[in-house]
Amino acid sequence: MRAPVLTGAGAAGALVLALALAASTLGAGAARAQNGAAPTAEVRLKLEPGEPALGRSDAPLTMVEFTDYQCPYCRRFQAEAWPRLKRDYIDTGKLRYIARDLPLGFHASAGPAAEAAHCAGEQGKFWDMHAALLAGAMDFPQGGIERRARALKLDMARFGECVARGKYAELIAAHAREADAAGIDGTPGFIVGRAAAGVLDGVRVEGALPYGEFAGLLNELLAGN
Repeated sequence: MRAPVLTGAGAAGALVLALALAASTLGAGAARAQNGAAPTAEVRLKLEPGEPALGRSDAPLTMVEFTDYQCPYCRRFQAEAWPRLKRDYIDTGKLRYIARDLPLGFHASAGPAAEAAHCAGEQGKFWDMHAALLAGAMDFPQGGIERRARALKLDMARFGECVARGKYAELIAAHAREADAAGIDGTPGFIVGRAAAGVLDGVRVEGALPYGEFAGLLNELLAGN
């Protein structure tokens, strides 16, 4: 888990750094933070056809989130920033959003929850399960995953077999490797930028930032079109 990085008095400076990095992905020269600190490297991420995504495929911006369903900061992002981001950017065609997994080693139920989301996806309910796992009581070890599956009216025999087989274990592990390669070691972690030919070039944003800070970054990137 990761607390918000851009907060309080440090928010503006850190956001300026993120925006400078975003500008560099658009062809500007090497960015530098005003305080002289070396900027975080730009991130290039391969996108996979058919992976869970919301928003128009031709949206000008793409956001990939690496999440842990047991992480309180991921749940905070889902409850506080996500609804407005979806309304203002995804539903309006400005942003495509992709969810990937980063179950942290000290969260014993995060891996099974990630499996559950993908197994629900086989029945057309990935996003319903994704939202359900990030809301409500943190009761996964007490049957909370199965209760959510029943509430979504999944075929429980099919769902249970999928989870028990660990069918998506390698995909989840691959997501974790991608996060590591991008320099993300806590959740939630995001890559935000422009996608072309199946590749996302963007900047790394870490933590459950307030909606306004995400909006500021997205607006700055959109203004560069």
